Amino acid sequence: MRCLSLFFLFVTVQSLAQSARYDSLWNDPAIEARIQQGIETHRKGDFTLTLIDKQGKPIRKATVEVRQTGHLFQFGANIFMLKGFPTAPENEKYESFFKSMFNLATIPFYWKTLEPEQGKPRYTADSKPIYRRPPTDVALDFCRENGITPRGHTLVWDEAMFGIPDWMPADTSKMQPIIDRHIQELGQRYGETIKTWDVTNELLISRYKVPMPSDYASKAFRAAQAYFPKSTRLFINENTPSSWQAYRREFTPYYLLIENLKLKGARIDGIGMQFHLFEQPMFDNTVKGLAHSPAELFRAMDLLGAFGVPLHVSEITFPTLPYNETGLQQQAKMARNFYRIWFSHPAIEAIIYWNTVDGTAVAGEDKWNGGLLNRDFSPKPAFTILNDLINKEWKTAFTTSITDGKPISFRGFYGDYTLKVTVGKKTIEKTFKLAKGQPSTVQLEL
Repeated sequence: MRCLSLFFLFVTVQSLAQSARYDSLWNDPAIEARIQQGIETHRKGDFTLTLIDKQGKPIRKATVEVRQTGHLFQFGANIFMLKGFPTAPENEKYESFFKSMFNLATIPFYWKTLEPEQGKPRYTADSKPIYRRPPTDVALDFCRENGITPRGHTLVWDEAMFGIPDWMPADTSKMQPIIDRHIQELGQRYGETIKTWDVTNELLISRYKVPMPSDYASKAFRAAQAYFPKSTRLFINENTPSSWQAYRREFTPYYLLIENLKLKGARIDGIGMQFHLFEQPMFDNTVKGLAHSPAELFRAMDLLGAFGVPLHVSEITFPTLPYNETGLQQQAKMARNFYRIWFSHPAIEAIIYWNTVDGTAVAGEDKWNGGLLNRDFSPKPAFTILNDLINKEWKTAFTTSITDGKPISFRGFYGDYTLKVTVGKKTIEKTFKLAKGQPSTVQLEL
């Protein structure tokens, strides 16, 4: 009995030591200063509001309420469960949650479930239901109706379980024309409405036994360049270890892959960096502070950011391990730390969570309980943390008064704003947008 007690004491002490090491990395004053300075420098700007009447004269006295309603920065998630829950109330809760949190949605274009029968793609609402694969038109309509930016994922993927239709011939010489036609069809149907696409996915995961045409990745980019509008942004997307843990300066495999594709004529407009922690050793080492330290994250973002194109943290899973209060708090702590560092870096344009509701991941991944909501849609601490960041801390809101017609000067986050001006008993509402690189003076006529 005494030995058992000593064992549990040892485990507790070891766990506390690991937690202290992890916290010390994130509480480093130099790291915190870079994060805070990055957010202040890259996500906010100084602006001046001038309010005039219809004769062009300054409003001399008024109460003014300024409230940010949307982000220029993209916070997103996959939208794989749209219309996918068993009951209407559940689907309504999912849609309400999604709209409240995200302004970007990753739409599934996995070829195997997009076109399970050759020549009969599942685009429209009357398509045969497939779990976690809403018809693409349905997802796009939801985005359009709610002001959410759609993101297409993915054109070509050498993954037999998800990316390659069962009817695809095994003869690689016959595959390439089929792949080209597939890309052409998607370009014709969605090229004007979905402006960001993952062209390839996880090239650095070895699937050498899966038949694919030679050099299929660069060919996919060249086909996308030919069949999508020039304004379409073509991304490459890669797995977690390759994105964050394989650093070799300019000889980092992901860096070399991008260089290689560019030399072959691929126009890479953006770089996706997955961040799934659903491999036990990777998760354990992250919790211990032995992997994904702030310094390592900055190093990876600096390296790939040198290509001069946007970086997307494209797929995120923070597990709840163990599935108790300790694990819930650990997930919340990770969410806050990683979102803050990603939001602070100038090259990052989007942060995209993956499976947002527990019990809705692909087979084999539900055991990680990586959702932000429990299966009954009750919020986990990680949801509360991210909601506070996205909808409170990183949004600008204030009320002030105008006296003697003076302009209103303030520093605010980039995004969409609503302005309410009360003059006497009359209240007038206006909208405006603040963006980096645009004029810092906004003049509104009331």
